[in-house]
Amino acid sequence: MKGLKNINDAHMKKKFIEDISLIGHGETSGPEYPQNKKEMKRYSEEELKDIKKDYTKRKSKVEKLFKNMSKSTIFLSHNVPFNTKLDKINNPKSPRDGQHFGSIIARELIEKYQPLICIGAHMHENFGKCKIGKTTVVNAGFGSNVNVLLEIKVNKIKNLRFWNGKN
Repeated sequence: MKGLKNINDAHMKKKFIEDISLIGHGETSGPEYPQNKKEMKRYSEEELKDIKKDYTKRKSKVEKLFKNMSKSTIFLSHNVPFNTKLDKINNPKSPRDGQHFGSIIARELIEKYQPLICIGAHMHENFGKCKIGKTTVVNAGFGSNVNVLLEIKVNKIKNLRFWNGKN
């Protein structure tokens, strides 16, 4: 990305575009801590302690970015939040079929701080949107030939449209 003037790295940073703040969190591909007994059995007690320690450290780093956030905050998360219609795996061939596989950190910070919008894209199964409290959550990760149009005006979403090559 170095040398590209039209690309900004927002990972673990807060950026500003006029009156909009962007908060970036890009490390998460799945839940940061095991969410069921079957998953937990894969790890020793010591490994679970290390995983919990890493989760707590990462969450704390991202949470600091939410201090003094503007009313028009866009939370950019690599993965969508955990336990929504956007993170559920719908693939009978997958050993995780029917399970939720989003970011717990994203979920918890959205619940606590209620940014205007959260945009994630790791989960390709569920292109679309949902709500967590006042926050609109968008899964923009669908593959090629898809677009999401987001227009914000005066701390509100003025326009949010999805195009997946079919409509």
